[in-house]
Amino acid sequence: MTNENLNDYRHLEELSGSEYEIADGEPDIKGWDIKDKLGAKLGKVDDLLFNPATQKVRYLIAALDGRVFGIENRKVLIPVGLAELHESEDDVYLPGITVAQLAAAPDYYKGKISVEHEIAVRNAYTGEFINRDIYDEQTFYEHDHYNERNLFGRRFTGGENGE
Repeated sequence: MTNENLNDYRHLEELSGSEYEIADGEPDIKGWDIKDKLGAKLGKVDDLLFNPATQKVRYLIAALDGRVFGIENRKVLIPVGLAELHESEDDVYLPGITVAQLAAAPDYYKGKISVEHEIAVRNAYTGEFINRDIYDEQTFYEHDHYNERNLFGRRFTGGENGE
């Protein structure tokens, strides 16, 4: 892959304000409540961060409710593969994410995404501490945390276990 292709591969944009839109047949989850595995509200989906070159959503931009965390409201990135849509309600669940992991995630500011920021986000949710020295641009998004099927699985199969 050339440097130009790598830059295209890494370039991420917010869906709102871009020339792209949600694909036909997929729900627009912006504004949906984000809940933990027990159904407690943690915040809302503010936007989606996607790669125009690959046309893949990489992150949900979560506007977290500061009252839940005992801090001010803040935005963080949640890798798309860690979230699940409720099978029928307009809610997004985070079954494998703890409040401590969300609290440890770095703040997100529009236009301020970098390799180091993405590594910090992934480290906050995986506990697998990678750094810039072992970061591989070509395989970073192959991790299950970026698997969009995880997001849509329950909604389109109609069950918690894909039944």
